[in-house]
Amino acid sequence: MHRPQLSPNAPTGLAFEIADLMLLQGWADFHDVQMTVELDHCVDGDEYEEVIAFYAKDSQLRRWILWRSSGEIIVQPLIGRSCRFVSVADALESLIPARS
Repeated sequence: MHRPQLSPNAPTGLAFEIADLMLLQGWADFHDVQMTVELDHCVDGDEYEEVIAFYAKDSQLRRWILWRSSGEIIVQPLIGRSCRFVSVADALESLIPARS
């Protein structure tokens, strides 16, 4: 009996390049915010291989999450609409770090 092959759906969010992760971590260190990498993240039925979350120092609340699609970087702030960027560097330019 022949079974049709199921092609898995591509995840909404893809893993970042190593160079982008290093840039993100450097930005977080410079601005004294905590960066976490969350693997195999799932929200409302959308799957993400990897999302980056930034937290204000000494806070449990996420300031932003970032993920990469096939053609852009998406930034979702804690409050507000998501924004789309061509590169991680462009996305980081739009972020305002938390002030202590």
